[in-house]
Amino acid sequence: MGASSDSGASKSKRCQQFFVGVCIAAPVVILVVGFTLMFDSSNTPLYSATITAVSGLDPETDLRQQSRPGTGTLSPVFNLTVGVASHSRREGARIAPGTSVKVSYSHLRLPMASGHVPDARVGPRESRELPSVVARGREVAVLGFLMDSLAEEMRSGQGHVRGRAHRER
Repeated sequence: MGASSDSGASKSKRCQQFFVGVCIAAPVVILVVGFTLMFDSSNTPLYSATITAVSGLDPETDLRQQSRPGTGTLSPVFNLTVGVASHSRREGARIAPGTSVKVSYSHLRLPMASGHVPDARVGPRESRELPSVVARGREVAVLGFLMDSLAEEMRSGQGHVRGRAHRER
């Protein structure tokens, strides 16, 4: 009978060790999975819009003060490369239908042009560039002091013109 008593105690000790091991391992696994999901979900897609060419902003022709002092109009055309990148290990990203690109000038964000961006998808940890996006402005009214500032910046190659992609809601 003594042998079966030792066998029962051994089984009981192994059950306790197993239970303690599960109680330690389970929270560790939950924490690791939780942190992985938390950091992966913070990897929101990255979108970019880079101006690659401009017409209609020549300082000597297009940016001269026009008929009325203090005001001018422009019809610029911008070629842009629009990109999307996914940094997530689990989810891709997309440029949804209805997304447009807007080009603005200076810290005042004076709207100059807009255009539509074709929809695109990328898988997890992938990126893609759409090099043929065109934004057009038609008879954009620009105040004289901004026209002068833009002309000077374009002459020096320092124009503060910026493109941004955003989805219409």
